[in-house]
Amino acid sequence: MKHLALCGLVLVVALAGCERDPAARAAAYLASGDQYAAAHKWSEAIIEYRNAVKLQPAQSDAHYRLAKAYSASGDPVKAYREFARTADLDPTNLDAQLQAGTLLLMGGEFDQARTRAELALKTDPANARAHILLGNALAGLEDTPRALKEMEQAIALDPEYAPAYAALGAMQFVQGGRDEARASFEKAVKLAPKSVDTHLALANYEWATGNRDGAEQEMKTALALDPNSETAHRALALFYLVSRRAAEAEPHFKALAAASPAGALALADYYTGLGRRADALKVLEPLERDKKVSRDARLREAAIHAQDGNVDEGIRIAAALVKKQPSDPDAHILQARLLLVQGRDLDGALREADAAIKADPASAAAHYTRGLVETARHDLDAARDAFQRVTELNPRAAAPRLQLARIRLVAGDPAGALSAAEEASRLNPDDSRAVLVLARSLRATGDLPRARRELQDQLEKHPEDAALRIELGWVDLASNRVDEARAAFERVLADHPDVAEARAGAVAGDVAARDLDHARARVDKWLKADPHDGSATVLAARLDLLQKRPEDAERRLRDLVQRDPARLDAYELLGQLYVSQGHLDRALAEYRALASRTPKSPAAGTMIGMILEASGDPEAARQQYERVLQADPRAGVAANNLAWMYAEDGRLDDALRLASIANDELRGRPEPADTLGWIYLKKQLPVHAVPALERAVQLAPDNKLYRDHLAQARAMMTQR
Repeated sequence: MKHLALCGLVLVVALAGCERDPAARAAAYLASGDQYAAAHKWSEAIIEYRNAVKLQPAQSDAHYRLAKAYSASGDPVKAYREFARTADLDPTNLDAQLQAGTLLLMGGEFDQARTRAELALKTDPANARAHILLGNALAGLEDTPRALKEMEQAIALDPEYAPAYAALGAMQFVQGGRDEARASFEKAVKLAPKSVDTHLALANYEWATGNRDGAEQEMKTALALDPNSETAHRALALFYLVSRRAAEAEPHFKALAAASPAGALALADYYTGLGRRADALKVLEPLERDKKVSRDARLREAAIHAQDGNVDEGIRIAAALVKKQPSDPDAHILQARLLLVQGRDLDGALREADAAIKADPASAAAHYTRGLVETARHDLDAARDAFQRVTELNPRAAAPRLQLARIRLVAGDPAGALSAAEEASRLNPDDSRAVLVLARSLRATGDLPRARRELQDQLEKHPEDAALRIELGWVDLASNRVDEARAAFERVLADHPDVAEARAGAVAGDVAARDLDHARARVDKWLKADPHDGSATVLAARLDLLQKRPEDAERRLRDLVQRDPARLDAYELLGQLYVSQGHLDRALAEYRALASRTPKSPAAGTMIGMILEASGDPEAARQQYERVLQADPRAGVAANNLAWMYAEDGRLDDALRLASIANDELRGRPEPADTLGWIYLKKQLPVHAVPALERAVQLAPDNKLYRDHLAQARAMMTQR
């Protein structure tokens, strides 16, 4: 009995030792994970594989199985991490190396993808997949000749490998060899007629070359081969959206939604894009309970509520997400953008943007959001720095370059604006906003013929874009193509009769054609439809002054400022009228009384400063402008006038800051452009002064002071 008991004790100890053996336990977890993976239960498989990795962190096979499980579950970030770890532990695992490289390629990390491909080729120089990966990485790095050689090498190594022909076709197309590219894509389909990927590659080629019918047919063929192919459904959904056949995209988005939570998010985005926000919310609501996509669903819900006008609900959701996960940059970004709506809380928006950057310093979206916040705060230097950082983080992003172009245009740097707008337009040639800023930059630099060409080319693609056509009208007017300008403004007014800039352009066109009767008739028509129309009233007053009817102009403007004390253009025009008539004392008393009734409005206070300045009391005028700007830092006329006074006093940096604000607020007027150019001239920066002064002269060619300033700036340029 004693011997039997001893044997039993030994057996128990041995079994306990086996249970504590990490290798044995890891093997058990791997086996369990394999069972779950075979049943496509990826969440359970991931848990088992992670347990195995914890016990055996140096076991490459455990990392490899975990990587494939992450990939199958739709988590490419974690899949990459595990594929990379596998390849680092076992360089002979070519699939892991290539999978890691492919994920890097998809994320735009071309240099790292190239490194992975080169490591794979070091292990197996004859691996066609590795040559294709290297070729694609080199293409991303814009080394097209080497990329083509790698694709051709892949085909030489395996002439029957269909993906190699598809990759070669893509490179040939980039190089401009359409016929060769078509032959390569068709060869890929011939070698693998039942491959979804080869048909989709040919579809992409047909689409890129303008054969949309052929592209659609190839996509449908791919889907017929595998009706559950998410790639094919995504391709057709995108194709129908871009082709403006949105209704036909819906079944494909629904198929994606049925396949995965990520697909459901795509369906919600589809509904949101069509304005079907209620349908989007129905899709998102059940996703709140899915741990994988709950956060993404809530982010979308917050944005949708804000679009529906319920910004407070959006802010509440975003705040809850921030509280739940303070290190989530996306939640901070959303909160910042919602706080930006209608300038709700600019300081709070800045704090949230900074929190997003702290959470992820490499987030281009976080820096872009900070740029938007700084723009709203009118700190253009900080905004410029933020957008510049975005271009460094994402060199292929067009949006930050467009923002930089706008900032530089506002700051009186049309040459810099032109450079940024050209890059934005190159990166996104179909973006009408980029072309609009490009045209404005060209108009500011005086290149009117090119501005016209750019606008006409874009209008062929987007003939109903009102903003583009209005800009074309101003370009034609500046080019003395009066009839064409009037036609451009008239076309906009036919579809959008209430657009103020189109109305102003139409009246300017009538005046340029010396057709004041027609200008008067159109303004009277607008006022008859709405006697309280402020823009029409100002236009009517300007016509009154042109037709030597100052009493009518004064009556209109006085009525307007009483109804709308924020109409700064009306105050300025009225002030000019008083100065020209010499009624300064009466005007000063009236505006002081008005300022006491409307203390928050900058208009009356600005008018007081103008009258004091005209009365020969510059010190009192300066103090008055400073009071106005203290109450409203964006009061354009006060900023312009005070900028000029500061420049004369030698406070050039303060003057430049105020002149930039004035140019932003009084866009399209010559006065702030001249002020800005004059300040640059005083700072000994003629390269910046000339474009600003050219714009002033272009807007007011009969103004001798502007022409003299421009002549001085050009003379300084030649002396350098």
